[in-house]
Amino acid sequence: MHFADRIIKTCEEKKSRLVVGLDPHWALIPDAFKQEHGPNPGAVIAAYMCQVVAVCAPVAVAFKPQIAFFEQFGVPGFQALQQVLEEIRKQGALVIMDAKRNDIGSTAKAYASAYFGSEQLPAAFESDSLTVNAYLGKDGIAPFLEKPEKGIFALVKTSNPSSGDFQDVKIEGGETLAERVAATLNQWNEPTIGQSGYGNAGAVVGATWPEHMKLLRDKMPRSLILVPGYGAQGGSTDGVRVAFNPDGYGALINSSRGILFPPDLAENGFKAVANAASAARKDINRAIGA
Repeated sequence: MHFADRIIKTCEEKKSRLVVGLDPHWALIPDAFKQEHGPNPGAVIAAYMCQVVAVCAPVAVAFKPQIAFFEQFGVPGFQALQQVLEEIRKQGALVIMDAKRNDIGSTAKAYASAYFGSEQLPAAFESDSLTVNAYLGKDGIAPFLEKPEKGIFALVKTSNPSSGDFQDVKIEGGETLAERVAATLNQWNEPTIGQSGYGNAGAVVGATWPEHMKLLRDKMPRSLILVPGYGAQGGSTDGVRVAFNPDGYGALINSSRGILFPPDLAENGFKAVANAASAARKDINRAIGA
């Protein structure tokens, strides 16, 4: 099924725009859980993240594994990631792999093959979409948009404090670099539009920059926007309301630490995780009047 169409369909079915980020911060996993599932750190993070997926699946449109938190453990971490991806598929949710890949030519094709598969090879880490860096231009993006059932989220305005070092730099015509990337991404998106009215070339725009969101949304009216920075990073639902189109769709709000490690985790276990996910969905829906 066309990627963006599946996103919109899942939003409708679950009455949700929530993405749960899977960032297994080792220091935040309770010691008791580590002792129960140790000593292999891969086994610990696999068990923890799979349980998160199971309890959050009823309200999450997609899950976003941050590959760095798995990669740091080497082979055991990648084995854990495989288990987590299997659990996400088992729960019928979508995968947004947060790996920020990009290169040119055969290297870009190899990255695309790793996450989306190719005629020669199955995907090593089967994903429905992938975060990418568009800095290398169209030929660095094209290999990731060859399959209609797969999508991308290109970095446009990131949530970190120093994003403005480059993204806010004014170029000819007075627009910022982020605005130019958004306008170009909109061009790449047009040939991929599905029945839902949205295309497979999406954008990453942080919740921490609401003053930029409306302008960038207007430049990409038919792109899905992945919005990080909600929750632990300080972005509020009121600040990201403008990421959505008037139809109430078009944006996905990611929350990671606020759901994975809620304040009452030690007391209530994974029930606390499930409650945090449900509360985030409710908060987002309230903000957009859904």
